[in-house]
Amino acid sequence: MAGVRHPDEVVGTRFTDATAKLTAAAVTAAHARDKNTEDGFLLACSYSLWPNSPIHNNTAQVYKKKPASELTETFKAKNGSTLGEFIQRWRTIPAPETWPQTECVLCGAAAVGFYGKKDVVLAEAIIHRNTTPRGHAGLALCWPCLCSFYALPFGCHLTGGSFTALHTWDERLTAHTTRQQVRRNELLLTTGQKPTAPKPEVAALAALRHYEHRVTAGVELLVFKNNNQDQAFDAHAVDQPLAEWLRTTTRLPSRRTGFRCLLRACRTDKGSGAQNLAWRVFNRPESIPAVLAAYLTARTQTCGLPVPESPAVAELISSYLHEVMHMDEKDRAEIRQTAQSVAALFKPDDTGGKLTGFHALFRAGRGTELRNWLQRHSVEWVLTRPDDNAPLITENGFELLFSPSQDNNAWFFRQYLLTSVLADLHRRGWQPKDAKTIVEDFDPDAIDPTDTEALEEGITP
Repeated sequence: MAGVRHPDEVVGTRFTDATAKLTAAAVTAAHARDKNTEDGFLLACSYSLWPNSPIHNNTAQVYKKKPASELTETFKAKNGSTLGEFIQRWRTIPAPETWPQTECVLCGAAAVGFYGKKDVVLAEAIIHRNTTPRGHAGLALCWPCLCSFYALPFGCHLTGGSFTALHTWDERLTAHTTRQQVRRNELLLTTGQKPTAPKPEVAALAALRHYEHRVTAGVELLVFKNNNQDQAFDAHAVDQPLAEWLRTTTRLPSRRTGFRCLLRACRTDKGSGAQNLAWRVFNRPESIPAVLAAYLTARTQTCGLPVPESPAVAELISSYLHEVMHMDEKDRAEIRQTAQSVAALFKPDDTGGKLTGFHALFRAGRGTELRNWLQRHSVEWVLTRPDDNAPLITENGFELLFSPSQDNNAWFFRQYLLTSVLADLHRRGWQPKDAKTIVEDFDPDAIDPTDTEALEEGITP
């Protein structure tokens, strides 16, 4: 709002001008009678941030039957000033002689007063509270920190009573996402225009994927409200490796096709791929490889042969295992080598039933059957392919795929083996003799319109 690139630059007249915008918005909100009107953005915000503030003196929700002119006269007679003047005093720095002789609890600067629910959102405690404890004066805050609370709604997304904000200790990313959100909210303030807003998780996903620089810290999606009925605070975290991996799905051309497959894999009748993927990112990120593997298996079964997107999906799972789950390259190479050997077991005159049976070995709870299958074919491999004496699968390969250790990621590695086998079969041009003559169309550059809309709206200023 100050027109600079870093908070350190918000000083002097820039700080004064920025806080004047906050005060002007509060005055406008105080004179709005309905949160759904053109001037109602900050009024709607204040119900969940400052429910006890003077902004609500004039609202139709509180005084439905009284005309605005009567409320204005009543307020002036009671307080000796107009509502606008009252708001101005509320948002003006207290006189220095009234300052308490204490430090701001947030930054250590000289506090200008003690502040409670009228000015500050809830505090996180053993239980969430949005009131100042009895006998406690409130939080000691300096003027800049207090004004930061007044500025809070402009950097948040309001969704049905709750606020969401993207927080990270990567300051450059914080500036990037906050700047975008402020621009969206300024449309509400200045024009009354309400831009289409995706779900908070989708907006966060879009922000990560379209960010130009490396993400250097984890990201939290904060969801909170401070009203008088059901205050709450929830945080959904994405660790730095996953946040950076999501960004690379746009920046690296080799991963774009795989990401489009991931969107298709997450799509359901009840939600777009972008919405469901965003939910998984913030709630069940460990499910992403399995979703990709299931998509590729379903596509292969539908088409009757390994599909063109198989290598891209295998590559995306490989990058996830390496960058997010920190799987060694040596171990990934071990699984890829095993996949190449397994793919060589499929002969030109095999039917589709052999591939279907192979898929079935990877269903949940069937690890023992896959192990038995590999052990049986290892014997056949030695008898029929003795040229280089290389085994079908090494001892280390068995350890990776079937280790009973709780710290082992064998389930993820088996998903990688499946997709790598399908990718190698596609590269070999293998198809069963009873394969379907028509393969379902696949455009590696196509994204469903609902996903395109959500991901683009998530980053539009």
